[in-house]
Order: sequence, then structure tokens, then C-alpha cells
Amino acid sequence: MNAKVVITNFTDPLCTWCWGLEPVFRKLETHFPGELEFRYVMGGLVENIEEKWDPANGIGHADIPRINQQIEAHWNDASSRHGMPVKGTGFTLFSREYPSTYPQNIAYKAAQMVDAKKADRFLRRMREASAAEYLMTSHQEVLDKLAAEVGIDLKEFHKHLEDGSAEEAFKDDLKITRAFGVTGFPTCLVSYGGKQMLLRGYNDYDTFVTVIGMVSDGKVTPVVNAAYDDNAMLDFIKDHGRLALAELKEAFDFPDMNSADAWARKMKDEGKVNINAVGKSYFIEPAAIPEMGGGHYCDTATGQCM
Repeated sequence: MNAKVVITNFTDPLCTWCWGLEPVFRKLETHFPGELEFRYVMGGLVENIEEKWDPANGIGHADIPRINQQIEAHWNDASSRHGMPVKGTGFTLFSREYPSTYPQNIAYKAAQMVDAKKADRFLRRMREASAAEYLMTSHQEVLDKLAAEVGIDLKEFHKHLEDGSAEEAFKDDLKITRAFGVTGFPTCLVSYGGKQMLLRGYNDYDTFVTVIGMVSDGKVTPVVNAAYDDNAMLDFIKDHGRLALAELKEAFDFPDMNSADAWARKMKDEGKVNINAVGKSYFIEPAAIPEMGGGHYCDTATGQCM
């Protein structure tokens, strides 16, 4: 039997509701400590944006500049519901030269071949950069920058991109995606021992709890009424590099966004975190964060490293 419940997320770095699922994952992490393993299968959301037709969200049947505007409107609407930061204006990621999300999917597979743990941080950075910064994450120079930020060895990263192994690994992920009948993202496969259940689309924390209980025959249950002090919450933020306000709220059972916001601003006033506004929300970062891949700490306020 598996020692842990495995949650396999069929995903794409540019899927807005995959971005919206992050707070649910943070809550699962804090409420099932040591009980879960997250895995990612790249599903390739957009092969060619000019051929994409998503009538439910009003995307498609237009030239690329107009499609970019449609996606921006969809992302802003989604952000108002899932609470994760979205920049809001200026979305221009797709173009005739870069009409696909496949480069980001392939880049994840290349990073995974170099370092699986860092690859998951790279996936998170691609999500942040795409949604909250509107960076051109299909461009190789941007992907290189993000990979370097999380400590990926760029020489090895490029090796897997250039020799075709990362693309082949992505094709394998597409086969897995199709084998499970996954046609939309996010979709999560929850597995334990010989049991598994597929959750299609966005699902809330309570649904995951129910399904985890079903596949584990009640053996795996959440921590109830856990005590989270300031240090535990600050350590959790540091472990992740930064958290969105919605992630903080869910992870630590704040009753509402205002309560989570009050805690974050109190920590900011005490000099323990920085707050970086994005759109209608913000990210919370430790006031001193470790450099990726090193043992030094850098104060983001002064720029000094020690």
C-alpha cells in the first residue's frame, strides 16, 4: 500500500482554475501533515490559441489580440471567485509566434528531469509569473529566468529541452491525460493503496476530505482544531517562498479574508513579512528569505544578503 495519499493534478501552468486550486492544496498540506504526496501531469491546455474554442468562458473565434482580451476578462472573473492574485490588465501572452502553452508544459518536464522537487517550485513560479506578473512565460529567456530563480541547473535544463527528452516526457503525460479521459483542468486523481477516484474540475477542500476518506477507508483523516501560532505560520510562508492572502486564509482556518488580512498586516508592521499588492489581492513574503539554492538570507527591504 502507498504510505501516503497521492493527489495527481492534471494541469497546465496557464490554467486559471489550477491557480485557484492552490489555496485548497495549502489547506490540505496543513490539515494532513505528512499524509499527502502531490504529483503533476502536464495536460497541455492550449496547443494553438487560434484553434481554441471555449464558449463557456467566451474565449475563441477572434484574432489573437482579441483572444488575449477575452482571456484577461476570464482570469479577472475567476480571480474574483477563487481569490488568487491576477494582475488585471495588460495580458498579451499569446501571439502568432507563441500561440501555445506547450513550451511551459515541456519546460516543466525538463525541470523535473533535473530536480523533481525544484520542478514543482518552478511550476509554481510559472503560475505566478503568468497570472500575477503577466510575464511572457512561453519565451525561453523568461523560462530560464524562472528556472534559475528556483535553483534549476540551466545547463541540464537546456540539455533536456534541446535533445527532445523533455518533449517526449510531455507526450507521455498527454497519453496519461487521455487514458484517464481528462478533458479539462484542473482534474485530480486521488489514490491510496489500490483505490482511486477522479475529481474533475475545481473542487473545494471538503470534497477532497470526503474523497480521501473514501479511498483510504477512513484511515486518513484531517487534523481538527490544530493550533497555529505566529511562528508556525511564518515558517509555512518561508517554506513556500511566498503565499497569496487566499492561501493564508485557507491554510490556517481564518474565518474570512479580513481576519487573514489583519494578521498579515500585523506581521508587516512588526517587520516580519512584506506585502506585495497584485490586482485586488497580494502576496505575503518573509521579510528575510533564503536565496534559492544557497544558505544565505537576503533582506528584501534593504537588499543586503548575509
